[in-house]
Amino acid sequence: MTKKTLAVAAVITAALSAPTMAADWFIGGGIGSQENNYKAEITEAVDPGFSKGTFKDSDSDMIYELRGGVYLNDNNRVYGTYSYNSDDFAKQQSFLMSYDYLVGLDANNKFNWFIGATAGVNHTSPDVDMLESKNNFVWGGQTGFMYKINDKVSTEIGYRYLKQDYDKTLTSESGDKASFSLDDSQQVYLSVDYRF
Repeated sequence: MTKKTLAVAAVITAALSAPTMAADWFIGGGIGSQENNYKAEITEAVDPGFSKGTFKDSDSDMIYELRGGVYLNDNNRVYGTYSYNSDDFAKQQSFLMSYDYLVGLDANNKFNWFIGATAGVNHTSPDVDMLESKNNFVWGGQTGFMYKINDKVSTEIGYRYLKQDYDKTLTSESGDKASFSLDDSQQVYLSVDYRF
């Protein structure tokens, strides 16, 4: 069984095994920062201006997200997220499914710590003409703190790590080779949700 299959199975199993006593649906949105970690490996010089070797770079920029889901009870929630990020190398759109386990940090469960798993699809559109847009499987996890302002509105600050699978190898007519990959992304975000 591959890592991808295990990640999807873990998110689905956790969501289905949670008791569904009193469900509260929610919608929300957020903003934050996403750092993408890129790697380029040149095995043969593609151009006289390039040299052989491995090069790594990380690029940070804003992330915008919309999300919706359900609180199954005080300790379990399942939700989907659409997010958009654009940096100097590529534009990304992510469609993620997440499960979080919440731990109440006060007597009224107004302040919670959460930890969970995420799996989904990422559409990467590089700004370089030679590299094609691709849909790739992504998986990872998140943690953070959620504060319930009142019965309808809550806010949270979180950190999410996503393992990415974007990889592309270019070969010129003369046999020169270069490979480009997006290894992982890290997000720090602030969101507001409305329960109904």
